[in-house]
Amino acid sequence: MEQLVEHGVSPVYVLYSEHPILVERAVAAIRDAALPAAARAFNYDVVEGKASGTRIVALAQTLPMMAQRRMVLVRDLALITADEAEPLIEYFAKPSPSTVLVALASKLDKRLKVFATAHKKGFLHVLEAPRQLAPWVRDEAKARGVQLEGAAVSRLVDAVGDDLSRLALAVEQLGLYARGRAVTSDDVDELVADTRERSVFELTDAIGAADRTRALTAVAALCDQRESAVGVVVMLARHVRQLALVHVLQADGAPRGEWAQKLGVPPFVVDKLIAQAKRYAPAALARATQRLALADRALKGDITLDARTSPWTGPQLKALGRELGERVILEQAVAGIVGMAG
Repeated sequence: MEQLVEHGVSPVYVLYSEHPILVERAVAAIRDAALPAAARAFNYDVVEGKASGTRIVALAQTLPMMAQRRMVLVRDLALITADEAEPLIEYFAKPSPSTVLVALASKLDKRLKVFATAHKKGFLHVLEAPRQLAPWVRDEAKARGVQLEGAAVSRLVDAVGDDLSRLALAVEQLGLYARGRAVTSDDVDELVADTRERSVFELTDAIGAADRTRALTAVAALCDQRESAVGVVVMLARHVRQLALVHVLQADGAPRGEWAQKLGVPPFVVDKLIAQAKRYAPAALARATQRLALADRALKGDITLDARTSPWTGPQLKALGRELGERVILEQAVAGIVGMAG
């Protein structure tokens, strides 16, 4: 993130990324370059939640106290309305030379005037993951003093994918696990890949057993591993469909020899699904499917959700923030499904 400040500090930064770790590191790099730690007590303001352009500009135009600069961090510029953004848009034309204004955006729509103006002025920075993840992982490991064998790097990227936050967390965990020796691909399988798969199966098994405590523990583990929340919902929807299909196969009198193929599971899993389906009536599974559909919409930022039709609404999720909002959605969806067991 040093490239953001390598030619000096800009008076305005508007930052967007699908990877929270890139935003966090960009903010830290800008803050370190703009404002010494000793000067932050009186010269560092953070704007949480929804804020008007007038308030942001007022903070940005405040003079620094016993320092060369001050810094204003806006947590989510996407919350500001078009009317409220006008003073900020005007500020972009002539920003204060003694303030560094950093505005983060949970969503980016360059058609909106505030983002279009920031882009035109050169203030908008879209932080993207590198196309080649292996060099990024190696750099991350080097920065943390972790030795990774080449095969371990490849296996880690295969197991985690392009979630940079999860990759960074995995590198840190592997370093602690290896205790100074080089991390091998077997270490990755033991600590990362196996942990993810185990948490997924623990969640579906806990739901099948109608065990609320176990299910929420598995959700917490998946969230801590930074598993895709949308991916978890997709996996849960598949499991619910399998349980519903068990009822259909039973009602139709389908030969047991065909069940494994129709359910899409190995033969030894069929008996487990039958036992789990006994705990959920077909009507309950239909409600569970509807609940997961709402969770999927909420996780994808559907602003049309309201309290009449959904446990989650757009304003509520924006107030919580992305990471906490995803955790809350998954926890409530899973608890709701378990509560439907007979």
